[in-house]
Amino acid sequence: MRWPALMAAAAMLLIALFAMPHSGQADDSLQALDTRDDGSRILNMIAHEKSLGLPEFSFVDRDGNRLSLENFRGKVVALHFWATWCVPCREELPTVDALQGVLGGEGFTFVPLSVDRAGAELVGQYYAENNINNLPLYMDEGMDASRALLVNGIPYTILVDREGLEIARILGDRNWAAPEVTALIQQIIQ
Repeated sequence: MRWPALMAAAAMLLIALFAMPHSGQADDSLQALDTRDDGSRILNMIAHEKSLGLPEFSFVDRDGNRLSLENFRGKVVALHFWATWCVPCREELPTVDALQGVLGGEGFTFVPLSVDRAGAELVGQYYAENNINNLPLYMDEGMDASRALLVNGIPYTILVDREGLEIARILGDRNWAAPEVTALIQQIIQ
């Protein structure tokens, strides 16, 4: 085959590949759910084209019991990384608590993973002082979960489907108590 014919064949192959529809419906549907009629975004999720497997990691509860995502299988999980020293996290966590109070249960839960090095006592004190009543207390000891999931800042939320696969990431703080966020999360749960 001559060089111009080879280049033309390669160009046609590239055009055909890029013209093919995406096979990952998750990205398109999550993106559509996250987009208002005016084109602005509700949570500004980074939705994955296809659900992603997650590496193994663990974290501890208030009593030091080691847990993993396997403990939440069958629920949509919002892994929420935060710290008491993080000002945007401190402002955001009451809204996380409010949404957990409305939607938390058999189909959905927040798993708030504190990266505080001072431990569960400090986080428990923060919960008490700020009326955080709906959220369980979990610690990302040694930042094992953060490292495994490549969390590069806080607050940071990773949405996980009922099978334990990552479907989206949300960087930065949000008002999780806003009615449109509640409606969006309800649609994801269904």
